[in-house]
Amino acid sequence: MKTVKILSLILSAAMLAGCPVVSKNIVGLEDYTLDAQKIDGTWINQDGAMLIKTLDAQKGLIKIIFLEDKENIEKATIKIMKGKKWLYFNMLPEDSDKEPEYLWGRISIEDNRIIFWHTANDPFAEAVKKRKIKGKIDNKKQISGEMSFETSTVILTDSAKNIINLVETSEKNYFVWDDPTAFIKLAK
Repeated sequence: MKTVKILSLILSAAMLAGCPVVSKNIVGLEDYTLDAQKIDGTWINQDGAMLIKTLDAQKGLIKIIFLEDKENIEKATIKIMKGKKWLYFNMLPEDSDKEPEYLWGRISIEDNRIIFWHTANDPFAEAVKKRKIKGKIDNKKQISGEMSFETSTVILTDSAKNIINLVETSEKNYFVWDDPTAFIKLAK
């Protein structure tokens, strides 16, 4: 998986809480065709800036380069997929990852704004426990100085179709709607 720095830019609340939701399968039902002119460029928000470059418009593949630390440049490859009603982003694992897990969430691409919503851990954990969706919960104890706390990662093993059906048809909120990460595109 990518470093906390990258994840915190896109999914700050999930990473700060240490409770992400990942999938063993790419989340989405079909490829999303990107408009490279619309998405390529520099995007900013109150926390920093990123450069987006389309890798394959037909397959919805983009590269994000975070512009915060010139000495330690962070990059992420993202695949954008269509669901039934929404778009989803999937952070592709590094080549060195033996068992791929995709950090994912909901994305909205507008004229000069991109909004990322991260997944909400608790509703997915509950859905896994109630067997509404296949997956497992990986609890780990973290120690930081004299403090210790438990983090929980929900690992979804179900099909993309079942994940999409769950999040798009349920009355339950599977995303943290009130805490999105938004970026505005800088004009040329």
